[in-house]
Amino acid sequence: MRSIKCRLLIRFYRLRQAHATAYIAYGSHISPDLIAHEYTYVGHESIIGRNVTLGAYSMVGPRVLCLGDDHRFDLAGVPTIFAGRPALRQTLIGRDVWIGAGSIVLSGIEIGDGAIVAAGTVVSRHIPPCEIHGGAPNHKIRDRFQSAADRQQHLEFLREPPIQGRFPEGRYQ
Repeated sequence: MRSIKCRLLIRFYRLRQAHATAYIAYGSHISPDLIAHEYTYVGHESIIGRNVTLGAYSMVGPRVLCLGDDHRFDLAGVPTIFAGRPALRQTLIGRDVWIGAGSIVLSGIEIGDGAIVAAGTVVSRHIPPCEIHGGAPNHKIRDRFQSAADRQQHLEFLREPPIQGRFPEGRYQ
Protein backbone atom coordinates (compact mmCIF):
# COMPACT_ATOMS: atom_id res chain seq x y z
CA MET A 1 0.00 0.00 0.00
CA ARG A 2 2.81 2.42 0.88
CA SER A 3 4.54 1.88 -2.47
CA ILE A 4 1.36 2.80 -4.37
CA LYS A 5 0.93 5.95 -2.30
CA CYS A 6 4.61 6.87 -2.80
CA ARG A 7 4.34 6.52 -6.57
CA LEU A 8 1.17 8.64 -6.67
CA LEU A 9 2.77 11.42 -4.62
CA ILE A 10 5.90 11.34 -6.79
CA ARG A 11 3.70 11.70 -9.86
CA PHE A 12 1.66 14.48 -8.17
CA TYR A 13 4.82 16.50 -7.47
CA ARG A 14 6.19 15.68 -10.98
CA LEU A 15 9.44 14.41 -9.53
CA ARG A 16 11.54 12.71 -12.17
CA GLN A 17 14.46 11.78 -9.93
CA ALA A 18 12.69 10.36 -6.89
CA HIS A 19 12.93 6.69 -6.02
CA ALA A 20 9.64 4.76 -5.86
CA THR A 21 10.06 4.35 -2.09
CA ALA A 22 10.44 8.09 -1.44
CA TYR A 23 7.48 9.60 0.44
CA ILE A 24 6.59 13.27 0.08
CA ALA A 25 3.78 14.38 2.39
CA TYR A 26 0.89 16.15 0.72
CA GLY A 27 0.90 19.92 1.26
CA SER A 28 4.62 20.37 0.71
CA HIS A 29 6.10 22.55 -2.02
CA ILE A 30 8.79 20.58 -3.81
CA SER A 31 10.98 21.64 -6.72
CA PRO A 32 10.64 19.14 -9.58
CA ASP A 33 14.44 18.72 -9.73
CA LEU A 34 14.60 17.15 -6.23
CA ILE A 35 16.75 14.03 -6.19
CA ALA A 36 15.27 11.73 -3.52
CA HIS A 37 16.94 8.37 -2.99
CA GLU A 38 15.52 5.20 -1.43
CA TYR A 39 13.29 5.39 1.65
CA THR A 40 13.41 9.18 2.01
CA TYR A 41 10.64 11.12 3.72
CA VAL A 42 9.62 14.78 3.47
CA GLY A 43 7.11 15.98 6.07
CA HIS A 44 4.00 18.06 5.45
CA GLU A 45 4.22 21.77 4.65
CA SER A 46 7.95 21.55 3.88
CA ILE A 47 9.44 23.69 1.13
CA ILE A 48 12.27 22.11 -0.82
CA GLY A 49 13.81 24.50 -3.32
CA ARG A 50 15.90 23.81 -6.38
CA ASN A 51 19.10 21.77 -6.55
CA VAL A 52 18.57 19.60 -3.43
CA THR A 53 19.62 15.96 -3.07
CA LEU A 54 18.27 13.70 -0.29
CA GLY A 55 20.31 10.58 0.47
CA ALA A 56 18.76 7.19 1.21
CA TYR A 57 16.92 6.76 4.54
CA SER A 58 16.82 10.52 5.21
CA MET A 59 13.90 12.17 6.99
CA VAL A 60 12.90 15.81 6.65
CA GLY A 61 10.40 16.83 9.32
CA PRO A 62 7.35 19.02 8.86
CA ARG A 63 7.70 22.69 7.88
CA VAL A 64 11.39 22.38 6.96
CA LEU A 65 12.77 24.90 4.45
CA CYS A 66 15.64 24.04 2.09
CA LEU A 67 16.24 27.26 0.20
CA GLY A 68 17.74 30.71 0.45
CA ASP A 69 21.17 32.08 -0.34
CA ASP A 70 19.86 33.31 -3.64
CA HIS A 71 20.03 37.12 -3.62
CA ARG A 72 22.97 39.43 -4.29
CA PHE A 73 23.38 42.00 -1.56
CA ASP A 74 27.00 43.05 -2.07
CA LEU A 75 26.58 45.59 -4.88
CA ALA A 76 26.98 49.14 -3.60
CA GLY A 77 24.29 51.52 -4.85
CA VAL A 78 21.97 48.72 -6.01
CA PRO A 79 18.94 47.68 -3.96
CA THR A 80 18.92 43.95 -3.23
CA ILE A 81 15.66 43.46 -5.13
CA PHE A 82 17.39 44.64 -8.34
CA ALA A 83 20.84 43.10 -7.76
CA GLY A 84 20.03 39.73 -9.35
CA ARG A 85 20.90 36.28 -8.15
CA PRO A 86 24.17 34.35 -8.02
CA ALA A 87 24.50 30.84 -9.41
CA LEU A 88 22.52 28.43 -7.24
CA ARG A 89 24.70 26.09 -5.20
CA GLN A 90 23.76 22.45 -4.64
CA THR A 91 22.43 21.35 -1.24
CA LEU A 92 23.51 17.81 -0.35
CA ILE A 93 21.74 15.94 2.43
CA GLY A 94 23.51 12.65 3.08
CA ARG A 95 22.17 9.20 3.90
CA ASP A 96 20.26 8.58 7.14
CA VAL A 97 20.01 12.28 7.99
CA TRP A 98 17.19 13.43 10.24
CA ILE A 99 16.20 17.10 9.97
CA GLY A 100 13.83 18.18 12.73
CA ALA A 101 10.62 20.18 12.33
CA GLY A 102 10.84 23.85 11.44
CA SER A 103 14.52 23.81 10.49
CA ILE A 104 15.97 25.97 7.72
CA VAL A 105 18.75 24.59 5.51
CA LEU A 106 20.43 27.24 3.36
CA SER A 107 21.50 26.51 -0.20
CA GLY A 108 24.98 25.16 -0.73
CA ILE A 109 25.08 23.29 2.58
CA GLU A 110 26.30 19.72 2.91
CA ILE A 111 24.95 17.56 5.73
CA GLY A 112 27.02 14.40 6.24
CA ASP A 113 25.75 10.83 6.46
CA GLY A 114 24.10 9.92 9.74
CA ALA A 115 23.82 13.50 11.00
CA ILE A 116 20.88 14.82 13.02
CA VAL A 117 19.59 18.40 12.90
CA ALA A 118 17.56 19.50 15.93
CA ALA A 119 14.12 21.06 15.44
CA GLY A 120 14.20 24.78 14.66
CA THR A 121 17.86 24.84 13.61
CA VAL A 122 19.17 27.29 11.01
CA VAL A 123 21.77 25.29 9.09
CA SER A 124 24.23 27.80 7.67
CA ARG A 125 27.40 25.69 8.04
CA HIS A 126 28.31 22.21 6.79
CA ILE A 127 27.61 19.36 9.21
CA PRO A 128 30.10 16.46 9.39
CA PRO A 129 28.89 12.83 9.41
CA CYS A 130 27.28 11.42 12.57
CA GLU A 131 27.07 14.70 14.48
CA ILE A 132 24.03 16.26 16.13
CA HIS A 133 23.65 19.99 15.49
CA GLY A 134 21.20 22.61 16.72
CA GLY A 135 20.75 26.34 17.17
CA ALA A 136 20.83 29.43 15.00
CA PRO A 137 23.35 29.33 13.43
CA ASN A 138 23.94 25.63 13.82
CA HIS A 139 26.62 24.33 16.16
CA LYS A 140 27.62 20.86 17.31
CA ILE A 141 25.69 19.54 20.30
CA ARG A 142 27.35 16.13 20.48
CA ASP A 143 28.33 13.07 18.47
CA ARG A 144 25.56 10.67 17.49
CA PHE A 145 27.48 7.57 18.60
CA GLN A 146 29.50 7.14 21.79
CA SER A 147 32.27 5.00 20.29
CA ALA A 148 34.30 5.33 17.12
CA ALA A 149 33.58 1.67 16.36
CA ASP A 150 29.80 2.29 16.37
CA ARG A 151 30.25 5.34 14.15
CA GLN A 152 32.41 3.37 11.71
CA GLN A 153 29.96 0.45 11.65
CA HIS A 154 27.06 2.80 10.86
CA LEU A 155 28.93 4.62 8.08
CA GLU A 156 29.97 1.29 6.52
CA PHE A 157 26.32 0.18 6.52
CA LEU A 158 25.29 3.43 4.80
CA ARG A 159 27.85 2.89 2.03
CA GLU A 160 26.07 -0.31 0.99
CA PRO A 161 23.39 0.10 -1.69
CA PRO A 162 19.88 0.14 -0.19
CA ILE A 163 18.06 -3.13 -0.79
CA GLN A 164 14.30 -3.05 -1.06
CA GLY A 165 12.76 -5.39 1.49
CA ARG A 166 15.79 -5.27 3.81
CA PHE A 167 13.64 -3.84 6.59
CA PRO A 168 10.21 -5.07 7.72
CA GLU A 169 7.63 -3.28 5.55
CA GLY A 170 5.10 -2.99 8.39
CA ARG A 171 7.42 -0.70 10.32
CA TYR A 172 7.55 1.90 7.56
CA GLN A 173 3.99 2.05 6.27
